[in-house]
Parts: sequence; C-alpha cells; structure tokens
Amino acid sequence: MEAILKLLTADPEKAIDKIRKTGSEKAEKITNYRKEYVNHDRSLRKEQIDKTQKDKKVGEGERSRTVTAVRIPVNFAKKIVQTSSSFEVGKPITLIPSEENNLSVLIKKIWKINRVDNLIQKAVRLKKSETQGAFQFYIQPIKPSSILNKVLTQVGLKKQNTEIKVKVLDNTKGTMTPYFDDFDDMILFMWEYTTVNSNDKTIKNVRVWDKTNCYSYSDESGKLDLQETKSHGFDRIPIVYTSQDEPEWFDVRELIDRYETTLSKLGGSNDYSAYPILQIFGKIKDFPDKDENGKVLNFPIDVDPESGKPIHGEAKFVNADNAVDSCKLEIETIESLIYSISSTPNLSFDNVKGISSVSGIALKLMFLDAITKASMNEGENRTMIERIVNIIIGGVITSTNTSMRSLSESLFYEIEFNSILPDDLKEAASIMTQLKSSGLVSTQTAVKQLDINPDTEEELELIKKENLNIGIKQKD
Repeated sequence: MEAILKLLTADPEKAIDKIRKTGSEKAEKITNYRKEYVNHDRSLRKEQIDKTQKDKKVGEGERSRTVTAVRIPVNFAKKIVQTSSSFEVGKPITLIPSEENNLSVLIKKIWKINRVDNLIQKAVRLKKSETQGAFQFYIQPIKPSSILNKVLTQVGLKKQNTEIKVKVLDNTKGTMTPYFDDFDDMILFMWEYTTVNSNDKTIKNVRVWDKTNCYSYSDESGKLDLQETKSHGFDRIPIVYTSQDEPEWFDVRELIDRYETTLSKLGGSNDYSAYPILQIFGKIKDFPDKDENGKVLNFPIDVDPESGKPIHGEAKFVNADNAVDSCKLEIETIESLIYSISSTPNLSFDNVKGISSVSGIALKLMFLDAITKASMNEGENRTMIERIVNIIIGGVITSTNTSMRSLSESLFYEIEFNSILPDDLKEAASIMTQLKSSGLVSTQTAVKQLDINPDTEEELELIKKENLNIGIKQKD
C-alpha cells in the first residue's frame, strides 16, 4: 500500500497504469454489456441475430439488389434489470436510528435533500446492467439561504457553511477502477474522464481517492501531471463501490439470442408468405384496378377442337403451408424459460388484469420467486447502504458539523427494505385495529405496518396533535 501511495505523487503515470491494469479486463466487458443493453448491438456472440441473419444479394446486372435480413432485437435484458431492481430497492428503504438526536435528524435531512433513495435505485440498475456503479461523496460551500440551511433552521439546528453532496458515477461519463489490498479492502479508487478546454482540445483527467486525500491529474500539458492534492473532508474513502460478476441477464443470454433469432426468421418468412399471392393460369382479358369495387378477372374462353370442351384460364390465392404451431410453441417456451430462470415475473397487462381480486398473501406467493431473489441480494444491498450512511456520518463529524462527533459514538442504524407489492389496506387496517385494541401492538407499530405515510415519526406527531386537540375540546 505504501508503495502505490508514494507513486501517486512521485510517478503519477506509473501509479495510474498500475491501478488501471487491475480493471482493464472488466472495462472491456462493460463496454460490450453497454452495447448490448443500450444500443441493441447483436453482433457480440455468434448466436445473435447480427450473425445469424445475413443480408442477401439477389438478381443480376441492373436488377441486382441487396435484401436486408429481418433482425428483431427484444430487450429482455432491460426488463430483467428493471424488475429485479424494483423488487430490491424500488420502494425507498427505511433508516431506523438507534437513538434520536441532532445527528440523526441531520442525516435524515441530508438523505432527503440529496434524494439518496433515487440514487440507490440508479446504482443498483447500473450494477445489474453493467456489473458496476459507484457513489461519490463530496463537500461544497453553501449559501446561508440554501435549502439545507432552511431545513436546519426549521428543526432548530445551526446553519452550515458547507454541505455534503453525492452523485452516482457511471461508465457513460468515465471509467472507474477500484484498487484493493490483499485483504480485499478498497484502499484507492480511480475515476478517469475527459473534458474539452477553450481550444477545443480533449483533455484526459484522472482523480484518485485514498483515505485522506483526493489527487487530481491532467494531461493538458501533454504529459499526465499531478495538478492538486486536497483533503476530501471525510474520515474514509468517500466512494461506495458496488459490483457483481456478470450482468443480471447472463444466465438467460442464450435463450434471448434464440428467441430473437426465431422471431426474426418468422418475420422474414412472413414477408414472403404471410400476404396473399394470386396465382394465374392462362391469359387475362382485363385486370381490375386496385380501387375498383367488385373486382372481376376476365379470361377468354376457347373450345378444344377435338373434345369440344371449353378451355379457359384460372386464378387462385396461394397459401403457405408453414409450421406455425411449432414456431409459436418454441417462442412461448423460450419466453417462459427466460422469465423463470431469471426469476422475473411477467407483468404484462394480460397477466395482471385480474389481480385486483387476489388477497395480499396470495399476491406475495405469486411473486415468491422474485421476492426470494431480492432477499438473497439483501445482504449486499444492506452493506452498500450502511457504507453510504457511514460516509455521511464521517463527512459530518470531520467537516460540516464537527461538534456532533460525540453523538456519532453511540449512533448506528437498522436498515429496513420495503416491498413494492401493493398491500390489501382494508385487510391490514382491520388486523392492526384489532391488535391495537387488544393491546398487542403500539400505535407506532400499527402506523408503521400500514405504511400510508412513509414518514412514521411525522404521522405519529400528527396523531398526537389531533388527540391533544380532541382532549382540549372535550374539556371545554
């Protein structure tokens, strides 16, 4: 570790190259994942439609032309990623502090102002589609009239000169590379990106974070030089990095390839045979116009001189004898396997239109596969969220509100994940009312379980005020 830290200032190019090598293989894979997921590139595997569906040249000479093959990409990958992300973090998580104090109030406000729940959803989608994502935390000056200071004034806390901000890094804007030690702890994080200067020259920029500092590099001079070494203001690396080995659709990629190939071949076949073809035998006197009503084909009638029988032409439509049932069976079977193996519920309109009559328990059983998958990933998501909370606390006690350091010593958080599945509110309210009347649950537990207001504390305060007003009126 000491060696790489020294290289960051003594030989930046060598240090950056060493860090970059640890993530070079992953960076190439991520580029291909993005091509497939975002750009619908289907030339990455030999089974994909850009490889199996070839354009053909037909005709000769002046009549020569190229017939473009039918290629129909179906973005199952996005469906799998979005559905999986929704079951895991689609609904904002609940942070439960071990105690209520000024620090827990401040963290709640920082969380809300930065819309961290939305950023968590974005980071999880990035991890599932590109295999990596990262949160970058930073501290910036603020004006006395900023939103944060207005919020702090409302809750009785002092105004701040600086605030904690957070954004999600993704591979459309740069390249991220974590650097781990022998114990798999991240000791450095590198972010490479480009900018354009006033002379329209593309400049390569690199930032590297360690536990204390942020190192900024640029090649504007023609050589990658260290521009600045600055304390980042946190008590740890202000980066939360999240990753997985393969994208979410990896286990069903061959099935998706086959589905797209089968569908594309069916589309190509339909172009040839799905529309009626008129087959004509003999000569026609008059061919009707396309806009003419009551179309009639007139054939001349001759007499066979030997038999004396009339001879005339004939017209009939040609229908293709194709294996429609086999093709339909294959497509339906593949689609079912894609959803089943990836633990993705098929939430099309036809599948959910009768779901309103299903009870809450039955509804959860219907989606048990997706719920199980989300539960299996809960540990990694919990670790990610705990790191986010710890970095925010570290920034508060190190830079923005150092007087709260003592409060951080006993403060920790429980993390509760919430389901996106709708509850049977009438059934839940009846159960909670009975339990509350029997003295088996508190008002706080009942309010939390019903989840009508995501802010349980706010709802409890409103209930207290209403009960107080009712008591005053009764005395009067």
